[in-house]
Formats: sequence, C-alpha cells, structure tokens
Amino acid sequence: MEVQIYRHLLLDLFILNWNQYLLTKADKLVKRIGLSSEELPDAISLPADGQYGPFKFINMCVTDSLLMALYRLYLKTDRVKSLFSCHEILRAAMVFLHARMYNEAKACWVFAQINLATNRIFKVTVTNDSLSIVPCFVVDARSEPKDHLNIFNEFVLATYHFDEDNIIAAIHQKTLIKTLGKFEHLGDVRALGINDYNPAAIIVEVDRRLDTAPPLTVCDDYDRIFELQCLLTTLKSSLDHVIVGLFLSDRWVLYDDLKPTFEDFNPGNADFKDDFVILVAGYVNIPNGESPNVPFGISEEGQCGTVGFNPAYDRPPNKKEHLD
Repeated sequence: MEVQIYRHLLLDLFILNWNQYLLTKADKLVKRIGLSSEELPDAISLPADGQYGPFKFINMCVTDSLLMALYRLYLKTDRVKSLFSCHEILRAAMVFLHARMYNEAKACWVFAQINLATNRIFKVTVTNDSLSIVPCFVVDARSEPKDHLNIFNEFVLATYHFDEDNIIAAIHQKTLIKTLGKFEHLGDVRALGINDYNPAAIIVEVDRRLDTAPPLTVCDDYDRIFELQCLLTTLKSSLDHVIVGLFLSDRWVLYDDLKPTFEDFNPGNADFKDDFVILVAGYVNIPNGESPNVPFGISEEGQCGTVGFNPAYDRPPNKKEHLD
C-alpha cells in the first residue's frame, strides 16, 4: 500500500513538472507570435490520440472534442477570449491550438485534469521495462465530458441543477436567475464570466436528457442573445465515442477525431431520439449593441424569445477538409 502511494506521488510530481513546462512554453509562444483575432485559424483539426514526451494518450475522443468545442467558443467573442485568457490552462490550450501544436494542447489539458481531479478520471500506466532509465506512460483518457467541467469552477457565476430544480447564484442572484431560467429545461447549467452578472458563455450539461434539438439561440429577460456554438454528442450506434457539432462562421459541421474530414451537420434535421445523444451544449453571449433592459448599464442586446433552428441550415453545406 505504501509503495502504491509513493508511486502515485512520484507520478503526480512528474506530471506537475511537465505541466509547468508546458504553461511556460505557452507564455513564451504568446510573446513570440501573439494572438490577434485576425491571425486565429477558423478551422483546426485534432487527430485522434497523441503523444507528448514520455506520455502516450489513448481514448482521447472526449478531450479532442472538448478542445475543438472550446476553441469555437474562444473564437466567437472577445469576452470569451478574455475569460479563457485569465485561466492558465485554458489560455495555454488555446495558444497551442492556434499554433497547431496539437500534442501540446492535449497534454496541457490532460495534465491539468489529472491534477484537478479529486478522483482520477484517467488511468495512467507505466509501459517501459525495469532497465529503462526514462519512464514511459500510457494515459487512458476514457471519460465523459461532464468529468472535465471542473476546469471552469473559478468562472462559474451561477449554476442550475436540473434534477434538484435549483439555481445557485454566487452574485447578483436575481439577474442570473432570469438568464439561467431560459436554459433550465435543457439540463444542468453553468453561467461563466468574471466578476459580473453578464455571462460570457453558458455551458449546459445535457447528459442525455434531451431527445429534441436544443434552440439555436436563446434570449433572456434583458434581451441578451446566447447563440449555440457546439454540441458534444455520441451516436446510438457508438455510445462510447464522443464527437462534436461545431458552428463555424457560416455553417455547422461534425468533427470526429477518427475521421480525416469534417462532415455536414444540420442540427435542425438531426435525429436526437434515435441517432444522436446530446451530452453538452455550449452557448456564447453575442454582443449586439446596447440594450435598455440590461440593469446597471451592461451592454448587450438582441431579440426576445427562444428561437428555433434556422431553416437556412436545411441546405447542406459544402464539406471542408481538416487542416492537419
């Protein structure tokens, strides 16, 4: 038992050192290449699994899909960019994705989750023989998207727990309740932001509760519009493999880390009862001028009501290849 604890402590220390190296590398990269909005590539692609240093990553579909989804949120608004840039792991992951340093982005995320998790969600095994000086590790990243959402804890302004029918707001409770109440029928809701009641993004842990398409846009009582950017899903035919629908600048595509190209995806026509199973939905607060209804001078506005999927998406988009 003591030997096992000792090995875990050594592994944790080893991973911590590698993670710190990656964070430093990301900071240096930002200083060298910058991260202006004009230079950010719109369509990136993560190949399945990967390796960084002595760590080999397997069963990475959840991590790959999450990173693709978060990159879409990051590209959408300056507010989300600022939010993610305040978190060293999210900032580093976005920097590496921007530079197409995919293994570094994966490693940064995996190491962070190993360090953050109170109960290990990843299985790490040593693969080299006893004569090898440098240890080699296999990280089995098999997990569910909800296992990773703890990375947002410091940004959570309010949460809504679907099963408990309860909204918990850290600050400005009444204002946040009016926003989260628009999402409560979808699942567990997290409003993400920094020190105010005007969320930059909404993360909904649907966790298989829906069998119909979620709304493309949602408007709260202050006329703020939240636009759907990503849907992490599985297929009924392959429940252990996670993929993600992404809203690019003008169309929806489906990303699967096992396939070399993006596939057409129409959320409005997708069968969420017998084909797709929704796990997580990501919305972004879309700034669109100044709304007179938002209290305390917060700038946001849009149209009222919950809007269904745009019929324009009934026309299948042209396929776009991955840019590996």
